[in-house]
Amino acid sequence: MSLAMQAVLLGILGFLTNFEWFLGTCMIQRPIILGSLTGLIMGDVATGTIMGATMELAFAGAASIGAYDPPDMVSGTILGVALAMKAGAGPEMALTIGLPVASVVLAISNVTGYPILQLFAHLMDRDVAQGKDKAFQFHFVISGFIAWGVTSPIIPIAYYLGADKVTGIVNVIPEFVQTGMEIAGGLLPAMGFAMLAQTIMKKKLAPFFFIGYFIVAYSGVSTTGVSLFAILILAAMFGLTNGTGMFASSQPAAVEELEGGDFDEF
Repeated sequence: MSLAMQAVLLGILGFLTNFEWFLGTCMIQRPIILGSLTGLIMGDVATGTIMGATMELAFAGAASIGAYDPPDMVSGTILGVALAMKAGAGPEMALTIGLPVASVVLAISNVTGYPILQLFAHLMDRDVAQGKDKAFQFHFVISGFIAWGVTSPIIPIAYYLGADKVTGIVNVIPEFVQTGMEIAGGLLPAMGFAMLAQTIMKKKLAPFFFIGYFIVAYSGVSTTGVSLFAILILAAMFGLTNGTGMFASSQPAAVEELEGGDFDEF
């Protein structure tokens, strides 16, 4: 496939991620999905999936909370994976390229996207005031495509202009720098997972998390096996909590008699 055709297809892929505005949270914007689709365009789905999974770990804790917007996962993943594959590099290079790209595109989209959304917000206010529900639905859906689709051309242009340059740069990078990038590539997914764990970790759940980790690390059991054990433990605990588990007592629970005094009608 020619370089121009790859650039066009990558641009279309980036634009299609805006379908979340129409379909809801369909997860098409996640790096694990985009990495596989980018690999399909580049001719190596397996490598694209591996790189996408690595990017997914780095972006695992990236969530829009309040006024915070995470880096643009779409452009970062597509360009990071595509350029790394074009250069014949590994997932570490995809992270090294993708994360700065994601931050730059986020800044551009904030400058261009939010003013466009503001314009459509006024249109939708007018539609509501006039009772035009069809117009409101149209403006709501199209607003996302236009606001965030403005940055879609960045992907094909950057890939078309930067593919050969990135390949040449990678080839002349000293070995010690590449080693440093590999180390950083290993740390970034850990940081992303730590950010995610920080939002969901509770004192009651922490022991189970570390039990699963140490089982995988030291017993040779796969993550699938640990998941199956976790399901069984959850089923047993749920049964115990509700008095119907295999370890639940066969004796009926004692009912404490409460006297309601003179006003006890029952």
